[in-house]
Amino acid sequence: MLAVAAALAFCLPAGADQRAPALDGLFATLQAPQTSPGRAQQVTTEIWHHWLEATDEDAQRLMNLGITRMNEFALDQAVEIFTTLIDMSPDYAEAWNKRATVYYMIGEYDLSTADVKETLRLEPRHFGALSGQGLIYMQQDRKAEALHWFRRALDVNPFMDGVRQNVEMLEAELEGTVT
Repeated sequence: MLAVAAALAFCLPAGADQRAPALDGLFATLQAPQTSPGRAQQVTTEIWHHWLEATDEDAQRLMNLGITRMNEFALDQAVEIFTTLIDMSPDYAEAWNKRATVYYMIGEYDLSTADVKETLRLEPRHFGALSGQGLIYMQQDRKAEALHWFRRALDVNPFMDGVRQNVEMLEAELEGTVT
């Protein structure tokens, strides 16, 4: 179940450019008090579109193939494809994020964490990577660390209902031990 949640946290539909100037405005919309949940969903989808667009056709082909292999649970192949993509485009944050997802799915949490860190170095607002790190720590029964990362994800995108549920659950479990 967590593997499916992680895949959904890290992987959504494809679209534009990870450095698009429009991203700043989209993130501002997520933070605006008047933003409705419906509008937030549209904005979140637009952000994923930007993140998933590769720099060229070859990189996009690899991204699409890697996602396909990941969705087919051909996870060793997906790791190879995303590694090739990272070698080809080391500044492509979403390539790192996708490989982090696959590493999570195969239980390679240290490798997943390393790729999450690289994703966040390239795109500090990557709420998928932030929440993914929370899932890694939950899987490792490191509840306080998981709570920290889920809260960071909500700071960027307060409309992540599953992440909010994880925060509430962890806060209840850790009541009295976490401030």
